[in-house]
Amino acid sequence: MTSDATIAPADLEIRRLTVDDLDAFREIRAGALRVYPEMFGSPEEDEGGDAMFAAYRHWLGGTMLGAFGYGSLIGIAGFYVSADMRTKHRGQIYTVYVRENCRGRGVGDRLIRDLLAHAESCVEQVHLAVLVKSTAAIKTYKRNGFEVYGTDPRAVRIGDAVYDKFLMIKRFVH
Repeated sequence: MTSDATIAPADLEIRRLTVDDLDAFREIRAGALRVYPEMFGSPEEDEGGDAMFAAYRHWLGGTMLGAFGYGSLIGIAGFYVSADMRTKHRGQIYTVYVRENCRGRGVGDRLIRDLLAHAESCVEQVHLAVLVKSTAAIKTYKRNGFEVYGTDPRAVRIGDAVYDKFLMIKRFVH
């Protein structure tokens, strides 16, 4: 269980997650899906079982960072580059989540900064999509150099509820 005490940047460990972190990743991801189903989710998770575990193992084989505080996983953020030759200059950030009791302490900023440091060496620009209503996340992304370049209307539907997403980009100067 994570304490509500302030986590100073020096007390925070950010590292790449591996398949050895599968249980911790599955647990934090399940919490994110339970609390924010409109923000997270994949077809594999909808299917559950082996498909979900295969997707999680695949994600953990790539660049998925984890923030650890008080001995537990308190935040996650992923990054990938498409294998398509025409889009290899673009990276994508996905699955950014920080446990509620750890928000407002710079955990999300550290995850994004570390992902961007990795991304800058391999792409020209980084994209992400975020729900329009996620004002705290949008502020975090803007603090880290992202700008909104479009809106994806009705991007997510859960039952009768629909949600728009902002499309955001950060360009690197090379």
